[in-house]
Amino acid sequence: MKLFFSRIFSTSPDKEVSAEIKISNPYIDSDAISSLSVASIKLENKFGIKSTGKCAICVKDVNLDSFNEMKNYVENFLGIVSNEQKKEQIPFSFESFLDEYNYLWFILKGKKIEDLVAGINAVGDTIHEKGFSRQLLGAVFEFTSGYEEISPEIKKTDLGNIGNIYGENRNSYLIYNYKTDKFYPFVPIGPVLKNGKRKRDNQMEFDIMNEISKEIPFQKDYSQWYPIWNIPL
Repeated sequence: MKLFFSRIFSTSPDKEVSAEIKISNPYIDSDAISSLSVASIKLENKFGIKSTGKCAICVKDVNLDSFNEMKNYVENFLGIVSNEQKKEQIPFSFESFLDEYNYLWFILKGKKIEDLVAGINAVGDTIHEKGFSRQLLGAVFEFTSGYEEISPEIKKTDLGNIGNIYGENRNSYLIYNYKTDKFYPFVPIGPVLKNGKRKRDNQMEFDIMNEISKEIPFQKDYSQWYPIWNIPL
């Protein structure tokens, strides 16, 4: 799908957006996000977690006509991609969502992590070219341990019993912070408590970082591992 996204860009009637543009803005690093494809293989082999086929990019909404034009452009672009992929019988869909904190989410759903990476990069580059790089919060990629089939290699390790060690249908996230150009893990635990607080699995987050820190640019300062509790995936 990466080539498909490039083709859509290069044939777009909007001349300001092109696949050939070199992104030099420090808030956009397509190579960093692309490295996630390799890291996801290690996550599956080590911990038995896979991509859910869902990801999202989050941008702060601003009350400007140009922002609404950017939103409409991205939605039209993703609509073209979705329609073309349906012709090829390749699962790909999207939706947009404005949360209670006035952040606009573009949510992408696909079959392969490579497709999601290409889609997020395309949307991020478009937001940059439209002049809203500084409003970008982050990109979120969802993973889960909720799969019935576990590879023989994992079954031989202490992590073979995913249900007890990692939790039934437990979701985890890799979050890319556009401000720091780095990823960090986020693993929430259980429901909201009576006091309104929630917990996160810090040990699993450290384990994930240690496993894939060489594959992707990782935030080593864990004080900057900001939780996003209400991810709309």
